[in-house]
Amino acid sequence: MEKKQENDDYSFMQEQIKKRPINKRKLIKRAFTTGAMAIMFGIIASLVFILLEPLLTKMVSPKEEKVAISLPDPTLPEETNEILPENMVQEQQDLEKKEGDTEPIASSIQKSEIEIEDYQKLYGKLASLAEETKKSMVIVNGSTSEVDWFSNVIEKKSSVSGLLVADNGKDLFIISNYSLISSSTEYDIEFGTGEEVEGTLVGFDKATNIAVFSVPLSSVSSKTIEQIVYANLGNSNIGNREGDVVIAIGDPMGYSASIGYGIITSLSTVVYTPDHNYKLITTDIYGSRNAEGFLINTKGQILGVLNQKYNNSDLSNQISAIGVSELRRVVEDISNGAEKAYLGITMVDITEQAIQNGVPDGVFIRKVEMDSPAMETGIAPGDILTRIGTDFVNTVSAVEVNMRNRKPGDEVILTLLRQSGDEYKEINVKVTLQEKTD
Repeated sequence: MEKKQENDDYSFMQEQIKKRPINKRKLIKRAFTTGAMAIMFGIIASLVFILLEPLLTKMVSPKEEKVAISLPDPTLPEETNEILPENMVQEQQDLEKKEGDTEPIASSIQKSEIEIEDYQKLYGKLASLAEETKKSMVIVNGSTSEVDWFSNVIEKKSSVSGLLVADNGKDLFIISNYSLISSSTEYDIEFGTGEEVEGTLVGFDKATNIAVFSVPLSSVSSKTIEQIVYANLGNSNIGNREGDVVIAIGDPMGYSASIGYGIITSLSTVVYTPDHNYKLITTDIYGSRNAEGFLINTKGQILGVLNQKYNNSDLSNQISAIGVSELRRVVEDISNGAEKAYLGITMVDITEQAIQNGVPDGVFIRKVEMDSPAMETGIAPGDILTRIGTDFVNTVSAVEVNMRNRKPGDEVILTLLRQSGDEYKEINVKVTLQEKTD
């Protein structure tokens, strides 16, 4: 009874705490406001990052600008053997003094007999010249991995000769034949010191079978760098004659470090490719159909890169090379990552005799490539190209120079002459140049 009375005495202190009702509308509004602010903050932060990122990156790790390489221009031989007028007078006086005194000369000729040792000495000098030139050569080792039906990894390897041509202060650049290592996915460059460094395929040109590789200078040891010798590029257009002695180095016989001696048999063969023509130097050196390497003259200068693709079928084993003067631009463009404009015509110069017979002055179009910009605009074989834009062109080399200064996507007006009966009618076509992919 007392306990019940006690509870009744404190009954006024018993309360029930109720939960505050949730205001859903206010909660949703607050969540929406928070989300909107977060999104706005993210957008502002992103914009600030985008605007400041290049500056911050440059401050933290300055990006080095790529330096374009430029191969040295081939020049004429320094010794021209020019005879001055005063020397001609002096020589005439000397001849008059010695006139009738032929006995000592005849005696000298009789005594000067060529021995086998002299023949061997001559070839020894040629071999020494080849060895000296090989100092600028490396070996490009290509490899690729494949998996057979039984999940076994098969590694395929191939090697070609490479030539050190230039550097831009950051990377070394090497040229080689492309077809024999075209299936490779990894490349190692082996220097004369025996050091092997991973290389990168910068690009290639199928028409000339030229590949360009690069190697970071930072990955090459100081010992190897000290022994690097860049190739001495000659002039394949001037100063050469049929009958000149040449040497094929690299793999002209189909196996590594082979060599071949011979003479130039022709300098007049032209290799016709879309938008560019190249000179093919043919020799009497008998080699492999898969020959690769380089052709040098007796000054140790590179005259050309071996290429058997364009040989006549009856001379498939004769060593031939595409002239280095024509390849110089190809190598520079690949090395510097230049975009090459593509028109898609094969051309030939019009001779003076043809012009005298009534053919207009210009560049004769021999062939138009399938699906090329030229074909899409109606250019046809037999047309004569006279102008590109406002520039008059009447040689293949003039067209090549003009095209080299243009980029893919450029629109250009071509002026053509098309034969209609006994006359030539002028037509103008607008062409959008495309990018050449190989």
